[in-house]
Order: sequence, then C-alpha cells, then structure tokens
Amino acid sequence: MLEPILYDIGRICKEKHDSNSFSTTPKIIEFDIDVPPLKTLKIPFDAPREVAEELVKLNKSEYLRKSEISYQIINAGKYSDLIDIEENMDVYVISDLRQIIKRREMIEIIPKVREIISPNSGIYVPGAMPLEIPLLVYMGADYFDYSSASYYAAQRYKFSKNRLIKSEEDFESLKTFNESIIDQVLEEVKFCIESGSLRNLVEETTISNPYLRSNYRRFKPELTNIPISKSNKIIVTIDETKIPEVQKYIERAKNYEPYTNVIILLPCSSKKPYSYSKSHQFFINAINSVRMPVEELILTSPYGVVPRALERLVDYDIPVTGEWSADEIEFINKYLKNYIEIAKSKFEEVKIIAHLPEHYLEILDIDEDYIISSDGNPTSDNSLKNLKNILKELDQTADSKSKRAQRLHNYQELAKFQLGKNFLPEDVMIKGRHVKFFIKEGKNTVQLASINDNGLFVLTSQGGELLGKTNWVEVDFNVKKGSLFAPGFKDADEAVSVNDEVIIVKDNEILGVGRALMGGKEMKKATHGVLVNIRHVK
Repeated sequence: MLEPILYDIGRICKEKHDSNSFSTTPKIIEFDIDVPPLKTLKIPFDAPREVAEELVKLNKSEYLRKSEISYQIINAGKYSDLIDIEENMDVYVISDLRQIIKRREMIEIIPKVREIISPNSGIYVPGAMPLEIPLLVYMGADYFDYSSASYYAAQRYKFSKNRLIKSEEDFESLKTFNESIIDQVLEEVKFCIESGSLRNLVEETTISNPYLRSNYRRFKPELTNIPISKSNKIIVTIDETKIPEVQKYIERAKNYEPYTNVIILLPCSSKKPYSYSKSHQFFINAINSVRMPVEELILTSPYGVVPRALERLVDYDIPVTGEWSADEIEFINKYLKNYIEIAKSKFEEVKIIAHLPEHYLEILDIDEDYIISSDGNPTSDNSLKNLKNILKELDQTADSKSKRAQRLHNYQELAKFQLGKNFLPEDVMIKGRHVKFFIKEGKNTVQLASINDNGLFVLTSQGGELLGKTNWVEVDFNVKKGSLFAPGFKDADEAVSVNDEVIIVKDNEILGVGRALMGGKEMKKATHGVLVNIRHVK
C-alpha cells in the first residue's frame, strides 16, 4: 500500500493502492475503518490481564478485515505482549489512543508494531490532537483523522498547534477551523522530514506537555532510519547528548584510531566545518608551521570529541552560554578519555596540548598530564606563539611521520567510520580539489571513490570490490544500473542505514554499488517499492 520515499526517523511514503493518487503520508486517512468493530468488546486499558487475554481471543477474527484495503485493529489494553500481528496487512490501527498517549506503554505499542510490520504497511492512529501528531509520526505513524476536531468542536474548543482554547463559535466553524490546524501540522511534519528536522519539531511540541515529553525522552528510535550525515544543520536545544544523531555518531566514532601520539585539544566554533572558521584557520596555520603531524581533536557539545578527519560529518547549531552542564562535562570527558586510551594502546606514551579557552580548561578531567598553550584566549597572538613554540620543541624529538601519510590515514579512518571497514590501499592516489581516489591496474588508472558534498565516500564498482561484503545487499539476479525493487531482493546487512553506500552481491560475487533508500532491517520486511539506487555495475 505504501512506498517509503524519505526517512528521518519518521518517514514520507507514496500511496500505492490508488494508481491515480499522488498523495503522500503522513496524511488524513481517506477510507472508512470501524474502530472498534461493532461486534467486539473494547478492552479497557487497565483491564486485568486475564480479562484482556480473553477479549483478545474473542475479538481476533473481528479485528481483521481483508478487502480492497486490509487492516488489523490493535487493542490489547496495556499488555503489548498480547499483540499478535497479522503479516502484510495494508493498515494497522492503534485504537484507544486517548488512554495510551500519556503513558509509557505508548512506546511499547506503536514502535513495536512498526518494528514488526512491513515498511509498505501504514499505521493509523485515530483521534490524535495536533500537538500529538509530530511525536506519533516520529514513532512510526502514517495516518490520522479529523475525529478530534469534531469532538473538541462539540466541547466548544478551538485548536492551536499546541493547546486547546475555549471558544463561543458555533460547532461547524470550530470543526472546520480545527481540521485546518490538523492539516497545517501534517504539512509542517512533512516539511520537517524533508529538511531533516522532525526531531526539532517534536521537541517544540512536547516541551509544554510533560506526558508527551516523557515519552519522547523514553523513545529510542531505530538508528538505521537516520542517515549518517544530513544536508542541513542539526539544531540542538536540550537533551544534547541523547539525541539520535549524536548516538549514531558516537557508535561509529568511538573506535577512531589516531595517526600520531601528539594530540592538540581545540575548542569548537560556530561555523562548520570547524576548519572554515577564522579561529581554526589561526590554529591550522600555527600547526602547519612545523613538519610534524599532530592529531587535532575538537571538544564540543553535543558530540563530545571530533577528530579533524571527521569534522565534515558534524554540522549543527547549539545555544552557547559559556557554561557547561554536568551531563556535558561528563560526556566530553568520557569520550576524551576513550580517545586517549586508544592512543596509549597504540603509542604507549601520548603528548597532549590543551589549546583551549579558560571555560574549557576548567572542565578537563583526565589522568594524563597536558601542556597548556593558551593564555585563556586561544586566538591571541601570545597563545598562537606559545603553540608554535611547543610544537617546535616536540618536533625535534618526534618520530619521522609525514603529513602526506596522515592525509591517507584520515581518509582510511573516515572509511571505517562510514563503511565499517577501510578499503583504501596504501598505494592509492588522491587527486583533485573535489577529492577522488585512484589505483593503478597495469597501465590503467582506475577510480575507487570520490568525496561528496557531505564529506562522505561515493564508491565505484572497483571501490566496492576492495571493500568486499560489507554494507551489503544480496539479490537473486544480475542487476543493471538503476533501481533495485523488492521483488529482486534476497537479503541485507541489518547494519545498513538509509542513504548508506551499499555493495550489491549475488552468490558472494560483487555486482555493483549503490545508495540505500531505507535501512537493511526495513528492506528485509519490504514487499514492494525501490530499495536501492544502483549507481555502478561491473
């Protein structure tokens, strides 16, 4: 029934049941579903378990409808383990929303249904109010209705996006107005999914409702439904270190391996990538005054620590007050210590230079000694001179490592971060302002990959062969350049995320490379639609 076309935890899907329809979800449902069916007994949310079990059995046949549009009604009270999902229905209806919306059981019911069902199936949540819709879409809902508009109009309430306002207007006027607010919210939700900012809309709409806020904070979204890098800035407001984009970064960056044992700690900047900022240009010029390669490590909230090699993958805005929360201090030091431990395991001894403002130095809590090169203002002439002098002293005793080799190392670490494995050989040639990677094969020069505008690798089929069966999608036929549809799909690596580079394989032979349009877990449940855009084939 649905074909996903865009993911940002929540998703936008094309409707496929009507060939003349070009509408997309999330949207108002356009066909009638009787909730609950007349012949059933609704299960009260707080019903005793034995009563709920008996009613689930009695209602099961009536909760399924198989016609032009097939659907299953989900009603098991608060007992999510009693939910028995019928496979491949078009729509799954979450009944009793008013009872679960303010309870923690909501995150056990709606996300559980979404985890089990096909991405081609929709979730319908009757009775949602405007302020609830963004969170419900974030959790996996696709369809809504106007029933809350009518109900509250009858109670003489007018909707705003975030609250109810008492009104003396007549029922029809209020109903029409309330429906228009629901439409506006759905339009805004779609816009936010398209711009990669749905989470921010959810934060805005839940902040004034403690029950919705609690469920937002409890909910742990599927990280494979988030691209590794977004085209637009991530806006960070509260719960900085817990947002899914940060969790995805931390999961991949925690094993980053430094190239050298000389580590310079630097502050973040408002401009991203950091190296484009004036302050970091000063730092880079000072660092380049010596031949010795160093590890540049940016300390930041919300990402903790960001090696210079990964800086293009973190593009965010966050309110800056000059004060750190206890959570931020703990988070930054935790991942700084992890980074230092990895460096020590490789080099035994590390040399740390803290080129930081005073309010950064105050939060450092590491066991290792470090040299402070800043006078409190890292961009002052005195601080930059100190940094140069310290580096010159260290350069005299440093191992003979080259900055050219460090550049390759950084790209190899980027490959491990993005693809889970390095595929660049030591003799790879790196060319051009728009970076491309080549190797020699006999007399021929063969391209392996390039770097896109988001700072990520885009593979050729030759690059895919070197990478091997990593981030793979398995098919049962010989593919061509273009779209891979569900009927030709056989299996996938569940670690694949939406927009990831993927390797197309058949019978353990690599056929080509492409870009995933959904996560590997979603692919394995899909029954139709495009799963991968295949870019290169052998």
